[in-house]
Amino acid sequence: MNMTKVTLCAGLSLAFLLTGCRSRQEASGDKYRKAGDPLHALMQYEEALKRGKLSKEFWQNYTTVNIAAMDMRAKEDPTAEFLDILKDTVASLLTQHPDPTNQANFAAALQRIATARIKLGTPESMEGGFRFLQAAEKAGAPGGSAAAKQQIVATQLKAIESDFKEAATNPTAGIVADYKLNKLALMIGGETPEMSALWSKVRKLNLNTYLMYDNDDVAQELGERPDARINKYGILLGIVKYEPGSAATKIQVKAWNGSSGPIKYVGDNFTLVDSEGKEYKPSAKIGGFAKTDKDMIGKTEESKTGGLTFNHPAGTKPAYLEFKSTSGVTRKYLP
Repeated sequence: MNMTKVTLCAGLSLAFLLTGCRSRQEASGDKYRKAGDPLHALMQYEEALKRGKLSKEFWQNYTTVNIAAMDMRAKEDPTAEFLDILKDTVASLLTQHPDPTNQANFAAALQRIATARIKLGTPESMEGGFRFLQAAEKAGAPGGSAAAKQQIVATQLKAIESDFKEAATNPTAGIVADYKLNKLALMIGGETPEMSALWSKVRKLNLNTYLMYDNDDVAQELGERPDARINKYGILLGIVKYEPGSAATKIQVKAWNGSSGPIKYVGDNFTLVDSEGKEYKPSAKIGGFAKTDKDMIGKTEESKTGGLTFNHPAGTKPAYLEFKSTSGVTRKYLP
């Protein structure tokens, strides 16, 4: 009899060590999970987390229902913002608690959400779709973003090419073309060689144009108010003359002050930045830059043209001209 009791106690102790301490809330979450109800399972698992009594299987099961909840919610609305939060939550869980099955299911769920968003066809949904597609590839899903990206870029570039051609007689179209290229870069999460080639031509065309994306004519052409990630500069630059050289680049530049107050237009506040991110300060300054502290450009006023020379190593490829003032930083990208 005593031997039976000892054997029974030993068996119970071994079972406890193998399963860990499972709370009532975790057990309830397990039932919901097995019944295919990830949302109620998630609620119970969250309660178990608060109480701190977790079995050794908890994190695997908790990750499983987070993936299932993300998948379920995406079927209702693939564009819902909280799907991004769930995506980041699951990625973090898998980093801390790796599991091959959950990893594969997560990658597949991300791919389904990406496809659903891209199919909606709006700039916002496609941007979110590519974000999920890139996350899916990172999670181990088969590659698919390259083909989708190539197809969308080709379609978008055809329309932008038309804007570029129209800009020869309508300057507004040049601003529209630049805005659309910015929007496309945000959408797909970067810039392709085909985009770079067209963008270089657009930037050359727009050198002496203030890129007022919020201009009424531009907004009317776009059919939307400008995205704040693109329309972010209060001070705009126009390059009257651009002379890139092997060892020096000369730029004649003016500014339009669209900021909230007056600015001081100083040559030393300009920086030339190359394609590798290296910075060059002007070695010579001439023309309409401020001579004293009283020389200010008022709000909605234009500066005089100033000339700048930047010395740099041979082979340098200038990327953009940057100007800093009390109102912030502005850039003019170069062809």
